[in-house]
This record gives sequence, structure tokens and C-alpha cells, in this order.
Amino acid sequence: MSGFIEPEDAGLLASSFAAAMLDAPDPGEADQALYDLGWADLLAASPAQGAAIAFGALGATGSAATLLDDVVVHALGVPVSPSTCVLFDATLYTNPAAPQPGDPRSLMEDNPFVVNGLVSSRVERATTVLIAVDEFEGTAVAAMDAGLLREPEPTGIDPAHAYRHVSVRIPTDAVTPVNAEGNWEDAVTAARMALSYQLTGGARWILTEARQHAIDRVQFGRPVASFQAMRHKLAESLVLIEGAESLGATCLRDPDPMKAALAKSLAGKAALTTANHAQQVLAGMGFTAEHRLHLWLKRMLVLDALYGSYKSLPTEIGRDLLIYGTVPRLIQL
Repeated sequence: MSGFIEPEDAGLLASSFAAAMLDAPDPGEADQALYDLGWADLLAASPAQGAAIAFGALGATGSAATLLDDVVVHALGVPVSPSTCVLFDATLYTNPAAPQPGDPRSLMEDNPFVVNGLVSSRVERATTVLIAVDEFEGTAVAAMDAGLLREPEPTGIDPAHAYRHVSVRIPTDAVTPVNAEGNWEDAVTAARMALSYQLTGGARWILTEARQHAIDRVQFGRPVASFQAMRHKLAESLVLIEGAESLGATCLRDPDPMKAALAKSLAGKAALTTANHAQQVLAGMGFTAEHRLHLWLKRMLVLDALYGSYKSLPTEIGRDLLIYGTVPRLIQL
């Protein structure tokens, strides 16, 4: 059973991680700094709480450190290493010319195939990429050379290119089966929990920036914060963030898949709603390249889409409720 970190120690770790991320804006340097601080040991000792600490710092600092690779690799039961990255939200197709959503294939069939998905910027320096898919007979995990998924000019809405989309034809002999002790559901649950902490951490930063601007900005002889419309937007954002964080906290001791899906959905909604409200509060300042709001918003859009968005996850949750007929307990009364 994983250990539980005391709040005081967790706070010190969060501060240390955030400082390391701010001191190393390059993702590779940030990864190395976090490994030097004991990130791998923390993940092994306390996966859920370790992710909460690290990904909260990721959201608060806007760092492009590639820790999600480690979270998924660990959940799959494969040794964690800075030289290993993951193809996230992987989909495989048999038709290289025109992949269609209705044409999925098995990971180890003896034919070339196309892989679609997202990779982090770690792919630029990694040696191995793991592909995990949920197949009829269980979770299939395979490894391939990271060079096959590198693009000469990465594209995407996030200027830091923390994640980028890839669609590459892969020959069968380039893929090697991996003996993974974990499973697909554990990997998805861990990823959703981690991303929920990053989304709420980013939302907190956005809310803090908007609140301070509302206090400092004077219009018609009054601080913007005195206008009721602005106060309502900030208050609504705070309620959404607090709700998402409270649900995320229940996942620390009980990493239930449905709770993780709900936490990810609520965190995505909180982050994007807060960004929209902050734009209203910041007004023209929020549109400038000098202000960091646009960087956070672009990152939030990518993170929300990973492993289910706040709009798509409620459908999945509703389907599971109908299938299983039970609801996880969120609060111990």
C-alpha cells in the first residue's frame, strides 16, 4: 500500500517542485531537476499524492515538464525513466491512406498500421515510446523507437509544444511487445487524476491574476473589483475550482475510475470557465501577448482534451452508472 504524505511535507515538496520548474523553463531541464528532487521515488512511494503535488505545481507555474509520461508508465507497471515517453490517447488504424474511426486494429497484428495520438515534448529526447491500448483480451502495451514519432517542426496551439499530435505509419517489425504489470483502466485513472490537479492549479493561477487586476484597475473612479458583475465572475470561478479540488482530494486515498473521470471533467470546466471569466475581468489586457493568460488558456485547452474533455466525460460517466448501477461515495458522512 502506498504511503501518505503529511500536509506539511506535501507543502514543502510542492514549493520545491514549483521552484525547480520556474528555474528551468526548458522541459528537459525541468524533468532532470524534478528527478534530482526525487520525483521518481515520490511517484513510486505515493502515486496519487505525488501526482497531486507535482501536477498542482505544473498548473501553477505553467511549466511544460513532461511528468504525465511518468504517471502513465508507472500505472502500466513499466519502469519509469526520463528516456521513456507515451503515445497518449492512442488510436491504431489498418488503412494508412485514410484512417477512419470505425477501423481500429489490434496492436500486434502482422500488418503495417497508422498510429494517431498525442506525444509530449519528451519524444524529442526519449529513446522509447510506449503505446498502450485497451483490447478485447486485456491491455496491450508495445514499445517502439521514439525517433519514429519525431516531427521536424512540431505544431499545435500551445506555443511551448508541451503536447503535439502525431499520425505516423508504423511497420510491424518496429513494434516490440512489453510485459506490463498494470492495465489500461489504471493508466487512464492515474492520467485523469494527474491532469485534474494540473487544470485546477492553472485555474488558481488565472483566478489570482484576474483578482489582482480587478483590485488594481480603476475605472470611473472605482476599482474594477467593486463592480458586482466582476465580483460574480470571480466568485463563480472560485466555487468551480473549490468543487473540483475537493473531489480531487477524495481520489488521493481512493483512486476510483469514476471519481477520476468526474474530477477531470469538473477540473476542465473550472479551468476553461475561469479563463473565460478572467478574460472578461482583464479586458484588453488579457488579449495582449505580454500577459500570460493566453499561454495558460492554450495549455488548458490541450489538457482538457486529453483522456476525455469536460464535455465528453459526463456521457462516459452516465454510461457507467447505467451499467454498474452504483455511485462512488464522495463524502464520508
